[in-house]
Amino acid sequence: MEVRFYAMLREAVGGKMAVFDLPAGATAKTLLDTASQRFPRLATLIWDSNGNLGNYIKVFVDGREIRNLDGIHTPVPPDADVAIFPPSAGG
Repeated sequence: MEVRFYAMLREAVGGKMAVFDLPAGATAKTLLDTASQRFPRLATLIWDSNGNLGNYIKVFVDGREIRNLDGIHTPVPPDADVAIFPPSAGG
């Protein structure tokens, strides 16, 4: 599965995209844990000090933000379109 990363997260993973081979039945947590193990710097950017997904980190699975689905327990099928965004600012 190809996962797209944006802004400062790209620096943590070394590019715009990373490929992951997840087990059947994987969830967003499975993906994020796998990504965090492979890219330790990413872990410091996406997880808060309590081990929860940072409030401003946005994870989209097939165009829908996981907080509007089942949170980190959202299923991530092998053919899913996944994008992860860091906090953004603007006005």
